[in-house]
Amino acid sequence: MKKNHLTLIIQPTCAGVGSVKHRKTLSFHGRVIPCFFLMCVLLAVFGIRGSWAIFENRALRQDVASLQDSMSDVSRIAHKIAAARTEARRVRGFLGVEAGYENFNIDDRLGMGGIDAEEDAGDVSPLDPMAELEALADKRPLHVQVHSLRTELAELGSILSKMSATLKNRPTIVPVMDDDIYLTSGFGWRKSPFTGLRQFHSGVDIAGRKGAPIVATADGVVSSVGYDRLLGNYVWINHDGRFETGYAHLTKATVEKGEKVQRGQVIGLMGTTGMSTGYHLHYEVVDNGKKINPYHFILNREDLRLNASRG
Repeated sequence: MKKNHLTLIIQPTCAGVGSVKHRKTLSFHGRVIPCFFLMCVLLAVFGIRGSWAIFENRALRQDVASLQDSMSDVSRIAHKIAAARTEARRVRGFLGVEAGYENFNIDDRLGMGGIDAEEDAGDVSPLDPMAELEALADKRPLHVQVHSLRTELAELGSILSKMSATLKNRPTIVPVMDDDIYLTSGFGWRKSPFTGLRQFHSGVDIAGRKGAPIVATADGVVSSVGYDRLLGNYVWINHDGRFETGYAHLTKATVEKGEKVQRGQVIGLMGTTGMSTGYHLHYEVVDNGKKINPYHFILNREDLRLNASRG
């Protein structure tokens, strides 16, 4: 409710006293309008500042995401360079132009078997698939690493071209042609899956599905096909007089003695014949009469998953 005020005006020249009534309405509007205007200005200012802050935050997030993508790309490139250098180093070791790799011994359990060897294998250490990459960690700029790798691969290519004839008769590949295979027991001393006693394993065991194709790992001539109480169905291949490779526990052999074979040719099917705990291949490599670690002669190791306990 609006209140009225009474104001007395005394005029000396007049005999009487008059009264004037007026409302306070103009005074109220005079205060409200400026306040409203000020609030609008403040809201506009804070709104603009808030919008700008949101825009800046969004831009910063985009910059951070872009930076993370760039760092990821650099990391992937560095990893590929390291992996390529590792492969080059492995091939050089295989060719004898650089020191070889450490032996390994992987224990139990899936699909193992084979025969024992009496000779001393020496110290056998576990293989760590990431050890080589860690050892090759390089802090140099990427363009320097790429140039170095290009030079190294060029030298390696030259060596390979000169040795192409020799390499045909040298084991180089995984002896099982299948996608789902596992290295279950390595070369060297291990605990026997049958007796629990310490024994020397003269090859590697590669587990897979029944009937998986077993292939020759180098060009050669089949020197022996037969059956053994421990090895089951087996095939031995002679590779130009120096190397021999053995393939055991086959469901059956698909080649005959005296037959010439080429690298990658199917020579049998995976089985579990002889003394065996499951479907697998027992694979051996002999160099000038001495049984050696077959893993050193597998260049396409990415096709062979390590799914074994290490001892």
